[in-house]
Amino acid sequence: MTYPDETNTGVPANLPLTRATNFVLNVAGAIVGGLDFQGAVTITAPNVTLRNCRISAKGWAALDIRSDGVTLENCDIDGQAAPGIRGISISGNNVSVRHSNIHNTEDGIYLTGSSNITIENNYIHDLQSQWEGPHFDGIATDGGITDVVIQGNTIVNPHGQTSAIMLSNYFGPIARVRVEGNRLLGGGYTVYSDSQFGGGAISNVSFLNNRMGKGYYGYASMNNNSPEWSGNIDDTLGTILNQ
Repeated sequence: MTYPDETNTGVPANLPLTRATNFVLNVAGAIVGGLDFQGAVTITAPNVTLRNCRISAKGWAALDIRSDGVTLENCDIDGQAAPGIRGISISGNNVSVRHSNIHNTEDGIYLTGSSNITIENNYIHDLQSQWEGPHFDGIATDGGITDVVIQGNTIVNPHGQTSAIMLSNYFGPIARVRVEGNRLLGGGYTVYSDSQFGGGAISNVSFLNNRMGKGYYGYASMNNNSPEWSGNIDDTLGTILNQ
């Protein structure tokens, strides 16, 4: 199986890009492509498609998706290692993120208050954030999400904390999250499903057929919930992993 890397994600090689002048995408149904955004982008209109674009930004989030029905494809997201920066923040529903290259961020993708999210075939790597207290996560949520598919991604956290994927109920419940067929490397634990906080239950989470490189402490930390765990293997040895 070929996992995502720099050769098959992001803006296609040799595609010319035009310098962007508008950083708030507020036209419903717009299809935006071939732009180079030198600054943070916010999507506030529904059913926007953003493809074949580069976003280089410092601040809170390089790309902030606040509306429903958004599709992101073949984009390059560079957080420039800004303190606390998220590559993509998603608070809309029915959002798809595909074939994108996300790097130099503290959190690659952060989900909050969202449902029906598909994150597939992306390359999330080189997590960096230039301040004293970062918590590095490839994909993270503190709750308030339902019906999420995380599939076919490569997520590399080069640090001994925190995770490739972090699911926590700090601010709200989590239901129906499927993590399947990814290559997940690094962090303290490679994956977390952590229901020790007061935001509500974590239910119907599954980790299926992933390749995992062991984090500093181990492969998985599951607290106060029992995700389905099947077919996950060690990235180097190919041996079956027990939760």
